[in-house]
Amino acid sequence: MSYSTFGMNTLQAEPVKLAKLIGVAFVGDMLTLQLSDGRILQLRMNDHAWLKWLQEATNEQRQSWEIMPSGGGVWWQELDNGVELQPLLDTQSLI
Repeated sequence: MSYSTFGMNTLQAEPVKLAKLIGVAFVGDMLTLQLSDGRILQLRMNDHAWLKWLQEATNEQRQSWEIMPSGGGVWWQELDNGVELQPLLDTQSLI
């Protein structure tokens, strides 16, 4: 991919490869999200009020998740709620 300004090449850039969610796991009160680029995001559910619904779920309900077709998040059908990946990645870049 190249960019141009008034007919002149200004930048040669490779296409951006976006990380996708490929796995979900729970250990105690920790939600772990595995990404396609090798990164692992860990969220202690006790530390995030917006994850209270997941913290209060049974182990069986927690294990019944599905990754969104785009890889951009995970959804718990029975709990009618989910977690989107991009806002988490945006916050990670601020740390």
